[in-house]
Amino acid sequence: MKKKNDRSTLLNSYQNLIDISRDLASELDLNILLSKIVKAASEISDSEEASILMFDPAKNTLYFQAATNLDTQLNRGVIVPLEESIAGWIVQNQQPVIVDDPQKDKRHFDSIQNITNIKVNSLLGIPLLSKGKMIGVLEVINKRGGKFTKKDQDVLMALGAQAAVAIENSRLFLQSDLIGEFVHQIRTPLSALNAAAHLLKSNRVDEGQKKKMIDIMEAEIEALSEMSSSFLDLARLQSGRKPYHVSQFNIRELLVECYDIFYSDTQEHAIKFNLDIPETMPRMLGDRKQLKQALINLVNNAIKFNHEGGEITLRATAKEKKVFIAISDTGLGIPKDEQPKIFRKFYRVRSHRDQVPGTGLGLAVVKQIIVDHGGEISLTSEVNVGSTFTITLPLDKWQDESAI
Repeated sequence: MKKKNDRSTLLNSYQNLIDISRDLASELDLNILLSKIVKAASEISDSEEASILMFDPAKNTLYFQAATNLDTQLNRGVIVPLEESIAGWIVQNQQPVIVDDPQKDKRHFDSIQNITNIKVNSLLGIPLLSKGKMIGVLEVINKRGGKFTKKDQDVLMALGAQAAVAIENSRLFLQSDLIGEFVHQIRTPLSALNAAAHLLKSNRVDEGQKKKMIDIMEAEIEALSEMSSSFLDLARLQSGRKPYHVSQFNIRELLVECYDIFYSDTQEHAIKFNLDIPETMPRMLGDRKQLKQALINLVNNAIKFNHEGGEITLRATAKEKKVFIAISDTGLGIPKDEQPKIFRKFYRVRSHRDQVPGTGLGLAVVKQIIVDHGGEISLTSEVNVGSTFTITLPLDKWQDESAI
């Protein structure tokens, strides 16, 4: 009777696996796909949590990428040593492993508990392989009501085979999508550079025209450089290969720092720059450098799309374990029909394209950083009145500065 029940349970597991595989095969967004894989792995193995570590063969490194118990992507990109971890052993040996007590295993990477925020009492890990190529490692931890078995391993290996193919397809789609967009976008500056070079080579331009051509070439080269940097930033953020360095910091100090960076620029353009931040603000956990970059992008836009004699306000409040940051300007504004598109890669407002230079990548980078921090960004705008970008960030672990 027990064998029949075991066989029935196994058949149900494989039927679930077939349904899951269909779902994975149709998902091309890498982050969503990884979330689905770890959730499915936890369910079919009856484990408390699951995680995925990706392998980078070019750098010979293994890095943390997704887990069932993480609300944000801040731990993406954390390096896990190949020589001092169970996951590293799986990569090097390309074999699955069951560890009943990881705490006593010399291969156990102690810092993994800081990443997953859970004590590891039992572990099952499998290699993710696609056509013999090492993709990464899928791990499930803490089997409910017992120990991991060979049957758990077999079912997880079957899931891993499908997951590895789905990950490779998603990566290829992401790369081709980004590269296709990038190539399309660089055609315009390259055409301008080609035309300017052709005119300079001919002897049909005077000295004044030569200077104009050189100015055009310098501007286009600068645009290409800026676009390349922003493109690489976005690609790394979206793929998880740009690690976040999380620390606790004072959000007020960061905002004042951003204000100070741009104060002289606003004065040069006769723009009034207001700072509206309470004296007491909480500390928060996050990547200070990346959040600073997001804020700099937004304030820089507020200056670029403003006008002389205009106004910018940087304000912030904290309540209900959230911090709200708003950057308002009295600039060009964005038409309502274009507002839903403003965070898309390479998108630029039609009426702004000839007035203000830009790559159309800055806001996409900003949104990725904010979303990875578990936050949201929204926009309200009116043409010829101005725009307000509002960031909402969670403060799950926060402390009032007055209490420090």
